[in-house]
Amino acid sequence: MGKLLSEEESSHLLEKLNSKMVATRFMALKFITSSINLDQVDFIKMDLKNPEFTRNLINIVELICKKDRDEMVKREAIVCLENLKKKLNPALLKDMPACTSCGECVLVSYLFCTKCGVNLKSQKWVSAFKLCEKCKNPVDPEWNVCSYCGNQLIKKVEAEKTCQFCKKNINSSWLMCPYCGSQVKFIK
Repeated sequence: MGKLLSEEESSHLLEKLNSKMVATRFMALKFITSSINLDQVDFIKMDLKNPEFTRNLINIVELICKKDRDEMVKREAIVCLENLKKKLNPALLKDMPACTSCGECVLVSYLFCTKCGVNLKSQKWVSAFKLCEKCKNPVDPEWNVCSYCGNQLIKKVEAEKTCQFCKKNINSSWLMCPYCGSQVKFIK
């Protein structure tokens, strides 16, 4: 498993990312990407130990992705950011809603902002999400079950089965097609 960066190494890495030298920014991004791929630095433990460092790191790399003048650095920043987000929290790969009061990224399942404590139910981004039929709370489109009330969001519907030979609808429990006589299920 990877090591943890010291306070000095962490601040030095952030300084390199903010450098005016293109090569310095590029090499810092390469270091982060290779450290993740080779498990040289344990960014997960770093995040638990010093979440402010991780937040600053992601913010700087996002800024480089958007505003750096050098295309090569931008491309490396995009790769680096994707690897960082995948490593730290796969949920970060999706666009996450942000609290309109303080800007903190929040999960759809949060009732209150973890930073400022404001009730999230009344915020504008909530209307972009489908509501649970049972509890009327916002649900992520990828959820099968509501995290608030446990309501089954995706109903399992058994599709009509068709005979592969005559293409007529048949019952999934039938062994033979009554229309053309072909075998539709193997007997064990």
